[in-house]
Amino acid sequence: MKPSILIQANLQDINPALTWDTIYTNNLQANGGGLLKLAPDGKIYWSCAWYDSVHFNFPYPDSVYNMLNMNLSVINQPDSLGAACDFQPYSFYLGGARTYLGLPNNPNYDLGPDSGSVCDTLTVGIAENILTYHSKLYIYYYSGWQTAFINADGLKGKKYVLTVTDLLGHIIFRENGSLDGQYYTHDLHMQSYADGIYIVSLVTDKEAMSGKLVRE
Repeated sequence: MKPSILIQANLQDINPALTWDTIYTNNLQANGGGLLKLAPDGKIYWSCAWYDSVHFNFPYPDSVYNMLNMNLSVINQPDSLGAACDFQPYSFYLGGARTYLGLPNNPNYDLGPDSGSVCDTLTVGIAENILTYHSKLYIYYYSGWQTAFINADGLKGKKYVLTVTDLLGHIIFRENGSLDGQYYTHDLHMQSYADGIYIVSLVTDKEAMSGKLVRE
């Protein structure tokens, strides 16, 4: 595995390519660099997935919790040049969650009310009807194999239907069957599919969940 290199360029320069500056080199063979995203707080966050160089790391085994997969790296001042950008590797703790190579825009519905804000009354009057669900759907696309790995755990029910559709609603894949316990997995080979965004839906006789799949 080659090292992951974080390079900064001054986009306000007349020739940005001449301003390239290596901010950080990640030589950890177990932690390749993933996606970078600019957040609403003005900082850039970088995800890196832990990898043992032998086994495919999605999903992580329950025993694999470490500094490398439980933290994001952060560029605190992305508009400042060189060391002034204040890059801090593995400095943003995910609260016990773990990161892979992506940074999806998924809401965390388990956060609860935000005390003192306009969102602190979201549960007033309906608390007695709140149900707690622990089922999770994981979707990861690996371009090297042109394969989407679709996994779910904590499932309820005995039967399932997996559907993958494009953004126009056309079904490109559908599978149904019986669940063997609370876990489901499917490797979707996408060599014949066009690049783009797809919606993955997993429905059982007890619940439904969906997620986004990006083939690029």
